[in-house]
Amino acid sequence: MNLLLYEGVATTILRFSKGKGDIVDNKERSLSEVMNSIYLKYKLNFYQNLYRNNSNRKDSLTVMEKFCAEAIYALHGPTINQLASFIRVSQPNAAYKVNNLVKKGHVEKVRSQKDRRQTHLFVTEKFKTYYLVNFEYVDTIIERLKEKVSEEKLEAFQEVLEAMDDGLLEEVSREMDKHYYNPYLKG
Repeated sequence: MNLLLYEGVATTILRFSKGKGDIVDNKERSLSEVMNSIYLKYKLNFYQNLYRNNSNRKDSLTVMEKFCAEAIYALHGPTINQLASFIRVSQPNAAYKVNNLVKKGHVEKVRSQKDRRQTHLFVTEKFKTYYLVNFEYVDTIIERLKEKVSEEKLEAFQEVLEAMDDGLLEEVSREMDKHYYNPYLKG
């Protein structure tokens, strides 16, 4: 996706339809609309970066491999079974994907100190270097916010983000899993 197309999509996301062609002015947006807009822009940036630094070399990653590596990074040392459960694939399928990531140097397997039968997965420095573009994106946004928003408002914003990061996102995900993915867990 080129930058012009990305900017066009991002601009479109800024506007939400109320129905029958009515466009909502940015000042009329609800908190939900603003959150969804930010989430979509962040995802678009992530997707745009999926193929950045991707060449035809044999160690370049497919989209699914990048997704798996990012999941491993976010899960902080999952086992193959935990990864399989998270990405909703079979254990052999997850093992195949992990082995490809190991061969390409983006993931390493580390035997558990507590239970030598278990192996935990960790991303390598090679992956972290590739993944750095996501942190740079967030850091740039924060720097630009500091230019536009008072320190007091940024501190309040950080409190809101910390509340979200303190288990709230995982709690909502578990509730959604019960509702959407496992009808037997509904209760």
